[in-house]
Amino acid sequence: MQRFVIRQPMEQAYVRHALFAVELLDGVTLARVTDGVTVVAEGLRGKPTINASGLFVWRREDLAALRKVSIEPGVLPYQPREVLKRDLHLPPEPKPLTSIQLSPRIDYPFPSGMTGVRGTLIEDRIGAPVAVRNAEMQLRWLDDDGVTWRDAPTRSVTNTKGDFAAVLRLASTEVPHVDANGDVTVRLRVRRDGNERSSLDVKLVQGRVTEPTASDTMTFAWDELQP
Repeated sequence: MQRFVIRQPMEQAYVRHALFAVELLDGVTLARVTDGVTVVAEGLRGKPTINASGLFVWRREDLAALRKVSIEPGVLPYQPREVLKRDLHLPPEPKPLTSIQLSPRIDYPFPSGMTGVRGTLIEDRIGAPVAVRNAEMQLRWLDDDGVTWRDAPTRSVTNTKGDFAAVLRLASTEVPHVDANGDVTVRLRVRRDGNERSSLDVKLVQGRVTEPTASDTMTFAWDELQP
């Protein structure tokens, strides 16, 4: 009996020369963001491609000229972001992937159950208010032990009017101190021109984004913050 050996045709293997990749994450939900954003690696010639996993990937590029990666969110409710070359994960690192969290803009549609605040930062309360622009805002929250202060991972920046949105995103293992009214205790950490200050204790309703109102403006003055 004669036997026949059937050989499958060999398929050409495509080798992808991915030098590095960027992952954009929603700073509130941690969902990947791919559509509606413009990502530019300044110093490189080509534009990134978006792979099947939703990563922005650069291939066949000489990284010596790379200066920074800029993210412009367009109409999406995120703030623009720049990441310098020194903060990027590049070859020869084993996993040349940089995850970048996009901070919420003042008009971000927060999902239900999220704890946070929309507010304004001004210079002082004397005369007409003067907005503090480009200040980095971050919430700190009081741990369930009633002693330890912990930093929320999401940071935002004040806009030209001094407005900002700060969110308290907690991991499943993190438990804040909750008072008898169901409020969590936070402080607002502010970084500006190399200086850092903090607000006094602020009570936020857990699971709700506190909005500016006539009785509670959530306006903070730089000269009232503590060193």
